[in-house]
Amino acid sequence: MNLPLNTDLTGKVAVITGAAGTLCSVFSRALAASGAKVALLNRTYEKAQRIEACIRAEGGEATAVQVDVCDEGSLVAAHEQVLRLYGPCDILINGAGGNDPMATTDCETYDQVTADAPDKKSFFDISKDAFSRVFGLNLLGTLLPTQVFACDMTAGGTIINVSSMNAFCPLSKIPAYSAAKAAE
Repeated sequence: MNLPLNTDLTGKVAVITGAAGTLCSVFSRALAASGAKVALLNRTYEKAQRIEACIRAEGGEATAVQVDVCDEGSLVAAHEQVLRLYGPCDILINGAGGNDPMATTDCETYDQVTADAPDKKSFFDISKDAFSRVFGLNLLGTLLPTQVFACDMTAGGTIINVSSMNAFCPLSKIPAYSAAKAAE
């Protein structure tokens, strides 16, 4: 992998949530190319395994770990696995997040015609459960991994929280995602 910077992370342990996503898979490869041992935390294990294989093919060190960032027990088990394999975490990248079509409106703006249309979902049709799932993933999915892995970093380390433009300018049609990103 051709890196724009020459950073030596040999001996460092990097933990990345959402590691098989578009951005975090590239972050993972770059950290491994810089010498870090990378724990690829992802909800879908098979996707993390593909990134692990890519990193290993490039000469890096990585391991795929299945985890649910909204489940503290899952994170504690992942932490124990990373400690056994690589040692304490030095770098944490919180990249897990996303949206759910059930928490999305059909139209950019609200109007009475849309509200009365049976085939269109407005802000008033979004269920509390769908909103909570998205909000929880994007807010608790950053808080919980930090609580679990930052205990390794009391003497120093780096935590990076990946967000989206919603943190600066909430987008329409995705109120739960916008609310969670603004809260980060």
